[in-house]
Amino acid sequence: MKYTRELTTLVAGPVAILIIGWAPPLVFDAAVGLCALLALYEFLVMGRHKGFHLPIPLCMVLALFILVAFVVEQVSVEVGVFVTLLAIPAFYVLRRGEDLEEALPSSGIAVLSTLYVGMLGGSLIRLRGDFPVNGPKLVYFLLLVVWLGDAGAYYTGKAFGRHKLSPLISPKKTIEGGIGGVTTSVIAAIVIHFTFFPAFPLLHAVIAGFILSAAGIVGDLAESMWKRSADVKDSGTLIPGHGGFLDRFDSIFFTAPILYTYWSLIVRGFKPLNIMQG
Repeated sequence: MKYTRELTTLVAGPVAILIIGWAPPLVFDAAVGLCALLALYEFLVMGRHKGFHLPIPLCMVLALFILVAFVVEQVSVEVGVFVTLLAIPAFYVLRRGEDLEEALPSSGIAVLSTLYVGMLGGSLIRLRGDFPVNGPKLVYFLLLVVWLGDAGAYYTGKAFGRHKLSPLISPKKTIEGGIGGVTTSVIAAIVIHFTFFPAFPLLHAVIAGFILSAAGIVGDLAESMWKRSADVKDSGTLIPGHGGFLDRFDSIFFTAPILYTYWSLIVRGFKPLNIMQG
């Protein structure tokens, strides 16, 4: 259907705005968790598409524990799950009696995908939760800068793209598109500063916009690499016009911890957490 991508954005956009800005923390956390688990499922299915036997239910349960640990801010739980996660794939392969030649790649895919979604998705939860005053605005900043940059890269590349950014990984991505995406992200950051987020200093907003856009491109290329390795075009089909949840949130998961760190250490200047200054 023509304009499916745009129509999906028009429907999903207001819902996301409401959840981020006005929903109780647990509703936001649950929404992020659901998106993360669906992205993990798609990641593991890609691995199975290549013939690897992956413990999908087990990985999803472990990822859920990691996400819950971020919600309740229990680092000890995260560490415990991490250690358990490292051992589980080996026991899984032994139980199934698989050829040991498959053990290393199967374990790698299981651990990578679960930590990628669990730890990075958890960073998005903490981005909103750790800064009571500015948390929702930080999430808006992240989504707008990354997704508008993605749109800028798409349309700029479509109109002016000539030089391939990474032909082996993503033949359609171009250097011109990347420049257009970064420029769009920086402009978006400036507009955000002057419209609803003056607490994000202009210079820092510009720097963060540039870094997040560049990091988002790297995150997108990483997911494209995994998809090409699995011989699939999209990670899934659950989001009309956008592919799957991993397709849509790869850059967000990749950049959430970067914005969290930048705001915590650079903008707030190593200050102890103060809920009145969040």
